[in-house]
Amino acid sequence: MLPQGYGRQPEHAGGQTVPLWRAPPDIRSLAAALAHRPQQRDWAVCLPDTALPQWPLPAAATAGEVRLRQALDEACRTLQFAGANLLADILPGRDLWLLPSAAAAAAGDYFAAIDVQDGEPWACRQPENDGKPWLGQPESPFPEHVLVIGAGIAGAATAYELARRGVKVSVFDAAPAAAHAASGNRQGLLYAKISAHDTAQTELLLCGYGYSRRLLAQLLPEHDCWGGDGVLHLDYNDAERRRHDALAAQTQHRHLYRRVGADEAAAIAGISIGSGALYWPQGVWLNPPALVTALLAHENITFLPEYRVQAAAFDGENWQIDTGRGRFAGSHIVLCTGAGSLNAPLLRDFPLQTIRGQTSLAAATAASRRLRAALSGESYISPAWRDAHCYGASFVHHDEGSNWREADENGNRAALAKLNPELFADLSPLPAAASLKADRRGHAALRCDSYDHLPLSGALADAAAMRRDYAKLALDKNYRLAHIPCPWLPQAYANTAHGSRGLATAPLCGELIAAQILGQPLPAEPEVAAALAPNRLLIRRIIHRQT
Repeated sequence: MLPQGYGRQPEHAGGQTVPLWRAPPDIRSLAAALAHRPQQRDWAVCLPDTALPQWPLPAAATAGEVRLRQALDEACRTLQFAGANLLADILPGRDLWLLPSAAAAAAGDYFAAIDVQDGEPWACRQPENDGKPWLGQPESPFPEHVLVIGAGIAGAATAYELARRGVKVSVFDAAPAAAHAASGNRQGLLYAKISAHDTAQTELLLCGYGYSRRLLAQLLPEHDCWGGDGVLHLDYNDAERRRHDALAAQTQHRHLYRRVGADEAAAIAGISIGSGALYWPQGVWLNPPALVTALLAHENITFLPEYRVQAAAFDGENWQIDTGRGRFAGSHIVLCTGAGSLNAPLLRDFPLQTIRGQTSLAAATAASRRLRAALSGESYISPAWRDAHCYGASFVHHDEGSNWREADENGNRAALAKLNPELFADLSPLPAAASLKADRRGHAALRCDSYDHLPLSGALADAAAMRRDYAKLALDKNYRLAHIPCPWLPQAYANTAHGSRGLATAPLCGELIAAQILGQPLPAEPEVAAALAPNRLLIRRIIHRQT
């Protein structure tokens, strides 16, 4: 059963009736429909099977039809069949949803009302209350001005998704520049490390990987800050080998990843590879700060660096935040504070943890420049970019230090030697760690994570009121409390705790937040959206008597 509030959403500008085709239409019909209803943002197409859809061009195709076909072909390179695929801005101001069979059967969970274009009407099912009102979402007034706290990948993506819908957004960060903390690595990898099982995390990662990859191509189509010939995730132990075998058997995603042996892996990478791998041909390395900068460049976004939010309070109409450099007001607030979430206003009661991470840099050599694909295992290394490789990263629990450390540098070198001894030899001798100048050191920062390793993405409740209203759960975790409404904080949301997967998950979660605020279709099935609901952590504390 679905939490109250998922499935049918409140109406806002643009309405909620979505035109839907039960089978892929031809390009001419799709292009004509999109042109005929320019104010309609959301459109949907059901896919009949697990094969990539074909979009044949008609005879004497127009320039507009050719552009639409090209956009669809590019977007479908990262199509996945675990859930809905949101092709944002497939044409300016038009979002196209491609629904594989499972999502198509539950289309009424995504859309409040459906206008079928090629068949009988579609009855949307009514949302059910599963006795967990804290996993739903409150109705939200139309946002006049949204305050986003944090300018990493989560904050920038959330701001962008609101801005592209016409919402004015102010983004605040205590640092002197965007992408200063966990989003500040020189190079990161975009692919999806998934299990072979149908879990909320697997669906989130697959949906998020495709969404981020399409967003990257859309925002930075002609740029040198991302690329490579895919990502090779190596068989670095028996467990990984078995996981890769199981994934390779799921042939519906053979266009997303495939099994390769050591010889083929070497041919792809351009260097010797000592094991087989799972190959993600559309995976890329990227410079995260470049993506964050592109997201924040939207005309509806105002970025305010060196503004540390010290307090936040709702005055009955707006959120008021104090920064030490001024007081600002907005109708909605979204906390995208990463590791700062542990001490951020409105999030201090949420049980989160930090994980220290440090990357390293190595000057490229003639031999190392042969590396064409990123390598991933217990550590990773990217192809050379601007004469240097980025590799690492350390993963240290219960350490809140974000300073560069020689010990972590040496640990990254040892991990690289294990990941690919030949490449390590090509890069050696590396200078003594203690002698590295500041501009040749890697990046150290803290990641934020939750106990179940899922992000927090959704509306926030009042923690004190939750402890009061749902106290009986401490006696019986199955106590039925559906009749007690969730004590929501007014117009307050979070997008945080992405761990080391933020490149794949944060943009999709930004889209989720924007859709919740505006009452638009959610980019994840209801069960996944509920699994990301921040209040699950408060309920867990109550059940375990940790309050």
